[in-house]
Amino acid sequence: MDASLKPDIMESKDTVPNRSLKEEEKSQYYFTHDSLVGEMLQHVENLLSETVRSDNPMMDSIGRHMLFGYAKRLRPIFILLSQKLFVDELLPGTIDCAAAAELIHSASLFHDDVIDGSGTRKGKKSANSVWGNKSAVIMGDHFFVLAYTLISRQKDIRIIDFFVDLCRNLSEGLMQEITYTGDLQVSERTHLEIIKLKTASFFQFAMRIGGYLAGAESTYREKLEGFGLNFGLAFQLSDDLLDLFADPGATGKPRGSDIRGRIYTIPVIHALASNTKFTEKYLPVLEQGDISTGAIDEISNFLKSNGSLIYAQSLVKKHADIAYGYLEQLPDCQAALSFRSMLDNIVSREF
Repeated sequence: MDASLKPDIMESKDTVPNRSLKEEEKSQYYFTHDSLVGEMLQHVENLLSETVRSDNPMMDSIGRHMLFGYAKRLRPIFILLSQKLFVDELLPGTIDCAAAAELIHSASLFHDDVIDGSGTRKGKKSANSVWGNKSAVIMGDHFFVLAYTLISRQKDIRIIDFFVDLCRNLSEGLMQEITYTGDLQVSERTHLEIIKLKTASFFQFAMRIGGYLAGAESTYREKLEGFGLNFGLAFQLSDDLLDLFADPGATGKPRGSDIRGRIYTIPVIHALASNTKFTEKYLPVLEQGDISTGAIDEISNFLKSNGSLIYAQSLVKKHADIAYGYLEQLPDCQAALSFRSMLDNIVSREF
C-alpha cells in the first residue's frame, strides 16, 4: 500500500453529522430542504451511516468520503415524498429503499469518475483520485451489494424488479453516453434519450417505488411516473447548463468538464446544428479535444449570445411545465408542496 494514502484511509470513523450546512457553504444552485424533507432525510442518513460502516479501514473511509459531505439526496427524497403523498407515517421499508437508492446512485458515481477520469466530486477529491481506480471500482460494486441487502429485506419481488429495471436503465444510458462520446454529430434526440436513461428514469422509478410502498391506487402510477420522468429531464438539462455557465466556485467543479470529456450537451448540440459561425470557429477546437480554459470561456460566451443557452432553458421549462401538470393531479399535501419547491428551484436558476 502506498504510504501516501494512509492518512486518508483512516480519516473518518465517526458517525454521520446532521445534514444542515452553514449557509455560506451553499450556492444558489443547491436545493434547500424544508423541515419535512430534513426530518425524513435524517432517518436515511442514520441508516446509510450504519450500512456503510465496515471493519475494513479503507472501505469504511472511502465509503464515508463518497456518501457524506454535501449531497443533494434527491433520489431518496423522491421515494420518501412519493410515499408521503399517500401515507403520512414514514414506513420502515421506505427508509430502506430510499437509502438503497442513494447507495445505487453513489455506486454509479464511483464508476462514472473512473470512466471519466474525474478528479473532483461534490467539491472535493473524487475517490479514484485519492485511493486509485481499482479501489473506486471495488467500492462501487460494494455499494451495489449494500443497496440490494436493504432491498432484499422487503421480501417483495416487485420491489426487487423495480430496482433491477432501474439499474438496467442506468447501465444502458451510460453505455449510450460512451458510444456517443466525442461524436460532434450527436442529435438532440439522442442526447435526450441518454439523459432519460441515465438520470430521469431514476426519478421515474423513485416515484413508482414510493407510490407502491404506500399502496397507492394504480390510477396514480402514470401521474407519479410522469412527474418523476419530467422532473428528471428538467433537472439534468439544467444541471448540464451549470457545467458551462455557472461559477465553478459555486458548483464545486471546473467549468467545461463535459466538453473536455467530449460530452456535448444541448447548448453545444444546438449551436453546431444551427449556427455556422460557431461551427466554423469552434468545431476545430472541439475536435482537438485538449481545450484551454480561455477557449471554454469563449465558447460559453458565444453560446450565451447566439441563443443556444436560451434554447436549452426553454427545454428545461418545457419539461418542468409537464411535471407541474402531473403534480397538480397528485394529492394536495405537504409532500406535494415539497416537490413543487424543488421544481421551482430548477426553473428559477439564473446563469
